[in-house]
Amino acid sequence: MTPVDLFLQIFQDVILPVFIAIAVGVLLDRAFHVDKKTLATLSIYVLQPCLVFASLSQLTAPARDVGAMILYMALITIALCLIAIAAAKLLRWNDRAVDALVLSVAFLNAGNMGLSIILFAFGEQGLELGTVLFVTSNLTCHTLAPFFAARSQGGSLKAVMRVFKLPGPYAFAIALGLRALGVAVPELVLKPIALLGQAAVPTMLLLLGIQLSQTRLTRRYREVSIGVFLRLAVGSLLAFGMAALMGLRGMARSVAIVEASTPTAVNSTLMAVEFEADAEYVTSVVFLTTLLSSLTLTLVIALVR
Repeated sequence: MTPVDLFLQIFQDVILPVFIAIAVGVLLDRAFHVDKKTLATLSIYVLQPCLVFASLSQLTAPARDVGAMILYMALITIALCLIAIAAAKLLRWNDRAVDALVLSVAFLNAGNMGLSIILFAFGEQGLELGTVLFVTSNLTCHTLAPFFAARSQGGSLKAVMRVFKLPGPYAFAIALGLRALGVAVPELVLKPIALLGQAAVPTMLLLLGIQLSQTRLTRRYREVSIGVFLRLAVGSLLAFGMAALMGLRGMARSVAIVEASTPTAVNSTLMAVEFEADAEYVTSVVFLTTLLSSLTLTLVIALVR
């Protein structure tokens, strides 16, 4: 198979189904003006925790790989924050623009996009490891992102405290705790949780489409292109480099690199809106990185395979 054939096959089998589901979300919003808050609440408080708990309860990966996934995502996020700050300072951007660039570069769409891509590219085994990365990314997004979004407004502590109200981290901790103790979850409990968890990925894709449908773009093309380049190009290179530095191998390496190469998290937009951190800029980067990731993620998957 030629490189072009491989690229087209990955795009058709992995990327295109995801973007078709996102397009359905866009059409759904245009036709019925769906209440995304209700859908987001359902996803965050029911479906995602069920996915996390069910995936980790049935996790077959060694504990070493789980620990490596957590450390990998934490290091990637910190490194991207530093890269974004350095780039903005070199360009002599003001503090508000620095924070907007950090929000656009450092926080990844490991949920809506990442888990969907991982599922299609690597199957259920990959999804288990992807879930570990997703929870870690979610934790960093709900702690560091509010800090950068609100540090000039003085409200970051209140936003950070919200992470303790989210059920996802608790589902993560309970599942890992039961696994460490060797306690098997009864089928009567696990089956309904797993069933609800199966609805998480398609729901997140529909929600992403609805959010993109409501996006309004800025015309600051030069500044936005810097954010897009750092998130997709530099972020992907960092993903490969960090995996090599940590000695990741096999499925763990592939899943980690793909997750770390995903577009900007939609949560970055929500934080920017709430704390007045140049939401127009962040939203534009989210929109463009999501569209362009159809090409960059295809290339990344081809390389890790």
